Amino acid sequence: MILPDFAIFTPAQLEAFFELLVLTMYADGQLTVVDDEYLHRFLEGMGCKDPQRALDEAVSKTRPFLNSVQAARDRMLELAAAFTTREQHLQVYKAVEAMVLSDGHITSWESTLLTELRMKFRV
Repeated sequence: MILPDFAIFTPAQLEAFFELLVLTMYADGQLTVVDDEYLHRFLEGMGCKDPQRALDEAVSKTRPFLNSVQAARDRMLELAAAFTTREQHLQVYKAVEAMVLSDGHITSWESTLLTELRMKFRV
């Protein structure tokens, strides 16, 4: 998976982007080494000094939204609102899509989240 152009995002947008990726990773319950490595590379690209701690914090923030598709969808749309430009929308969508496709299987949860994000960003 290709990392985004970090320069086009603010620090707050990068945090929202990262949380959105974590939400996506946990949506299907299939945690892959590829996803985990990508998240660590993403954090390093952000300039994070302690990637494991940042990942643990993001997982803790995300966990309450994994109880239902509706809760995950609502949180995803809330996070997606942080992105304001077409280029940001495209990069976020491509990263989320790549994470969904990384294990070769798309669950109904992932399909719903991806569809909602596609509609939100109009991509």
